[in-house]
Amino acid sequence: MASDEVSAAARLLQKHAQHPLQATVEDAPDDEAKPSTNTAAPIDPTWAPTMSAKAAGKQPAETSTSLNTQSHEAFPELGVPKTTAPKTNYPPIWAGAKGGANGNVNGSSWSANGTPRTSTPASGAATPTGVPPPMAIPGRNVETIMLPSSSILPRTQLKRPIPDIIKDINRKSRAVITMATGPGGQLKFEASGPQDRAQQALRDLVSQIGRKETITVSIPQSTRAHIIGKQGATIKSIQEKSGAKIQMPKVNETGANTDDDDDAVIDVVIEGNTHTAALARQLIEKIVGERSANASTRLKSIPAEFYPFIAGPNNSLANALEAEHGIQVRVPPHLPWASQVPRMPVSGQRPAFVPAPHDNYIQLAGERAAVQAAKAAIEHRVQELQNQLHMDQVDIRQGAHQFIIGERGIPSDEFFADTNCVVILPSEPGVDTVTVVGWPDDVSNGLEKAMELATQVHTSVFNVAKHHTHAPGGESGYTRDLARYLRQRKEIERLEKLYKININTPYTSGVISPWELYAREGKNALKAQKEMSSIVNSHPPSRLATVPVDPFFHSYLRSDIRPKVQDSFGVHMVVPDGSDAELPVLLVFEGPEVEGQAYEVPQKTPTTSELRTFQQGLLDARKHVLDLINNQEQIETATLEVPFKFQDKLRKFIKKEQDATARATGDIPVRVSVKGTTVTMRGPSSAVKSLADKSTAFVEQEKEDEKERGFTLKFEFPQKFANHLIGKAGSHINELREKFDVDIQVQNGEVELKGPKAKAERAKAHIASLGRQWADETTHSLKIEPKFHRELIGAAGSQILRLQNRYSVHINFPKTTKPGKDDESVADAASEAGKPRRQQGPDEVTVRGPKKGADAARDEIFSLYQYLQEHSFAQTVAVQQKQLPSLIGSGGAAMDELRQTSGARIDIPNDRNETPDAVVEITIRGSKQQVAAAKKILEEKKAVFDDTISTTLEVDRKWHKNLIGPGGSTLRDIVIKAGGPEDRRLQARTVQFPKQDADGNGIRIEGRRDIVDKIVASIEAFVSQRESQVTETLDVPVEKHRTLIGRGGEAKRQLESQFNVSIDIPRQGSGSTGVKLVGLPADVEKAKDHISSLVKESQGETVQIPRKYHNAISENGQFFRRLRNDHKVTVDHAGQNPPAKSKAPNTRANTGALPLISDDAEAAADAHSWIIVDTTSSEEGDIPWVLKGNQDNIEKVKKTITAALEQARNNNSTGYLVLPDPSTYRLVIGTGGSKVNAIRKQSGCKINVPRDQARDEAIEILGSREGCEKAKDLILAAVREGQSGQSGRRD
Repeated sequence: MASDEVSAAARLLQKHAQHPLQATVEDAPDDEAKPSTNTAAPIDPTWAPTMSAKAAGKQPAETSTSLNTQSHEAFPELGVPKTTAPKTNYPPIWAGAKGGANGNVNGSSWSANGTPRTSTPASGAATPTGVPPPMAIPGRNVETIMLPSSSILPRTQLKRPIPDIIKDINRKSRAVITMATGPGGQLKFEASGPQDRAQQALRDLVSQIGRKETITVSIPQSTRAHIIGKQGATIKSIQEKSGAKIQMPKVNETGANTDDDDDAVIDVVIEGNTHTAALARQLIEKIVGERSANASTRLKSIPAEFYPFIAGPNNSLANALEAEHGIQVRVPPHLPWASQVPRMPVSGQRPAFVPAPHDNYIQLAGERAAVQAAKAAIEHRVQELQNQLHMDQVDIRQGAHQFIIGERGIPSDEFFADTNCVVILPSEPGVDTVTVVGWPDDVSNGLEKAMELATQVHTSVFNVAKHHTHAPGGESGYTRDLARYLRQRKEIERLEKLYKININTPYTSGVISPWELYAREGKNALKAQKEMSSIVNSHPPSRLATVPVDPFFHSYLRSDIRPKVQDSFGVHMVVPDGSDAELPVLLVFEGPEVEGQAYEVPQKTPTTSELRTFQQGLLDARKHVLDLINNQEQIETATLEVPFKFQDKLRKFIKKEQDATARATGDIPVRVSVKGTTVTMRGPSSAVKSLADKSTAFVEQEKEDEKERGFTLKFEFPQKFANHLIGKAGSHINELREKFDVDIQVQNGEVELKGPKAKAERAKAHIASLGRQWADETTHSLKIEPKFHRELIGAAGSQILRLQNRYSVHINFPKTTKPGKDDESVADAASEAGKPRRQQGPDEVTVRGPKKGADAARDEIFSLYQYLQEHSFAQTVAVQQKQLPSLIGSGGAAMDELRQTSGARIDIPNDRNETPDAVVEITIRGSKQQVAAAKKILEEKKAVFDDTISTTLEVDRKWHKNLIGPGGSTLRDIVIKAGGPEDRRLQARTVQFPKQDADGNGIRIEGRRDIVDKIVASIEAFVSQRESQVTETLDVPVEKHRTLIGRGGEAKRQLESQFNVSIDIPRQGSGSTGVKLVGLPADVEKAKDHISSLVKESQGETVQIPRKYHNAISENGQFFRRLRNDHKVTVDHAGQNPPAKSKAPNTRANTGALPLISDDAEAAADAHSWIIVDTTSSEEGDIPWVLKGNQDNIEKVKKTITAALEQARNNNSTGYLVLPDPSTYRLVIGTGGSKVNAIRKQSGCKINVPRDQARDEAIEILGSREGCEKAKDLILAAVREGQSGQSGRRD
């Protein structure tokens, strides 16, 4: 057929296009294509697609039935799946727990397999019903929805008539909507056209004509996280698909105790029109059906006394319950100790049992229906126990209670197995009532068993007061205080464990109560009483003291003061606990602590002198504590009336306030307590007043803000940054809510703020600022080989964390791909638009953040990557395993040196072979040059090692010390002269002497062959020479030994080196005068003559110096040091004490006029503090200066002393100069001391500039009064000159 010919079909199509015919298709039963009733339609959150004619024709045929237009099977509601009969019809598990506002139950019930059952919205409006898709015509797609009149806005609320709205939608979209009246007054809307366009057109129509309504759906608490999804992805997807707004209750609104209980129910609020709300509800119910098949619950209303009756002996009943229902049942063991004694019922009434406290609950876990059935069975059992169990009580002395149940009695399970009863023991001190709960026929047996166990105990009393009948504070007070001390020192606990007894220490004010002892064996009680008597005798009343202290200071005393009192006074402090807060603080003298030893309570009667020590120590400690307390402010109490709804915010405000004030400065924070609506503050008066005023203002502001809680502020926010704003698991948005005290909701590119107007405005400004900041963000994708990722990340992520903190960016390296979790929702892995995230490549690194920071981070990562590429060259060197120690060196020093020298990374394998000759490979990494340099050094060391030999030389031990020499000098010279290493560690490895406790005389020499031969020859020559040496003793007075030794042994070493002899000087304090000289005869003779001359020279010559000039000449010892260093002459004073040095005046006493450092530099340049004093000493008489040294040098020193004495007579004044800015002292010193030396020369004065100017030390000027004034002027001129130079450079 020619291409330009038009077919008949084409002409017919053109004709229809010119004159369109609005055809209608009526519903009619099809006898040949019967609807299927046994196949459920798949649940699809979107509009159901229209079935094609071909597919419709392939539906299986069934028995002909009349068409039911009301059937949900034949005509399913829009988006609602066809339901099938559940396999097992269990009663509703959690639905119906809460009712709606109209009395009807919101939400829907759930079948055993988790399939949701449909229900109508809470508003009472019917869910819009769909109609079965009409027979599909080729080329035409029709979507249908039916709305009852109750779901459509009244005519008065519609902006335009419905036909006009339909025309507008038809004009804008590519679909065509028609409206017709259906059964029961419903309106039927059909949209023809492309499927997505038709569905969107109907959505737009319903959004304009549909009635706005709110639906409340009750769901299990455990499914809340699944509906929200990861970072809110699931709930966001539901809202986008349905067009409705969904509000989930906040975590703190769901109740604190429901997080771990699947029976807990929360309400989800859905806002939208009839269609969108129903669709959102369907999607939510689908997720709940998938997630709520299993459940775990805790039974919180069951009394703990019933637990043994529910679990049965040996947990038999609980095991049977598990086997019957296929779930896990955990019944906690019954704890016999109770804080409150159960009340006996009035005659004719049943005993009242209260639910178990705290978290001690029965727990069930398994399939939801089975858990519910087991729960019902347990509750039925509980009701039987409530109606049948009886109770009886008996008084047994409390000290014997622990012999009924517990470590010293029998286990509670055994008691129940024997008596079929439960025993309840009081934990409150002073209560003797024992309660037994059981079946009517068993209670008496239970009481008898309890009394039998309690009466098998030997009971005795120990009267503490009889040992000290005249205690100052009364015998009852002494008994109480001693018990408090011994319990805190755990001494009573020690006695109980040692003798297997129980010690009860009752106390009643004003009543002398003896201690009670309970034991299975009477002899144990007698032994304990004997030791207790020793303890009481060692702690008389004079060893104890009390201090009345306000309970407010107890925590301060306990944490800060108690350790100091123990260290300073040897006194142990017992601070009352919460239950005994009204008792005084107890002081007990223990004496100084012995380091490294735990304190043991004494058992020895103290002596009279020890008693006086006790009293003095306690007196000092008590005074110290009272002084500390009295120095504190007066304690006051303030109360505020705060409504419950503001108390949580006030608590956070007070915590933040005290963290920033009292806790930050180390002060005692104000104690805050709440009872009802009354908030009580107690503490120092000023702190209480300040905190109370701030809290009152805070509450008043909250009240004002509460009036504006209905204020709503909406503004646009980029949708692409919504996840940033919300944060991981909502962390960021919750932080903003807490910070600005407003509710924040983010949805569809819009942020809604609810709260006080001012706070909402501040929150808006902050969020808008964040949006602008994130808008500046950019993302870089870097291609980096995976083998470099580890080094780029750094140890524990240190490298990446540094870059992230420095540039404020996020850097993501690819992670190992892991399969998704079984319970992870599809929407949890979706991005903000519901699209799957792109998988990050294995060689892809992303950098995200502000453009400037991201660019800088990218460049630095690339720079480091390039460096790693350039330094990724690697080679190996094979060496013998036995060579590794020499290559590594002591503590890795040799290997570290090699790494630093070459710059390469050197890795030595950790695995070692048992064979020393085994070969290991050392890996070298780095640049090509670095690897080559390191490899060359290793190969050289390897060659040296291969040429290394080891030999042992036998040398008599008496020569070992001489071979080593002073400080190893002789051995070092031998090794270096032989060509050995200069490093001391290597020298020690080259020549090794036997240890002192080892046998044998062998010296091991290891190294290259030529070096070893030379060392052996040198040692043999040295020993041969030493064997011809002689030893002589020279008598030297003990007081001259110090001259021979010198500072740090320097003189002795010089003599030994000069004359090639060994000198042995007797130890100080031995009294011996013989100095031994060892060496060749000629050398020994020369050394003797020299030492004799030294001893003769050191007799010394005495010069008398006036005492008043001693300090001026000595210059704090500097003058003596110059004599010793320059002339080898020492000075002493023949045992006389030198005159005391006069104290410098307080140079900072009158510096109030000094300017601050921050003042103008020019104004402060001449500011200073100047004091000049006459330093002429009032000392009378002379002090001897004994000069010891060479006679010629002594003559020179005498002339130096004469000149110094003359100068001291002229230098009769001392000036003290303080500058306001310590940093200007360096201007006085000058470069290398040039400036201060010039000032010294010009003024003729001695000038001392302090090293640590920050310690308020003055510049000290010593000279004549005229010279001191001149030196001061020169110093100030130097400061001005230096400051002007600095300001010029700044300009």
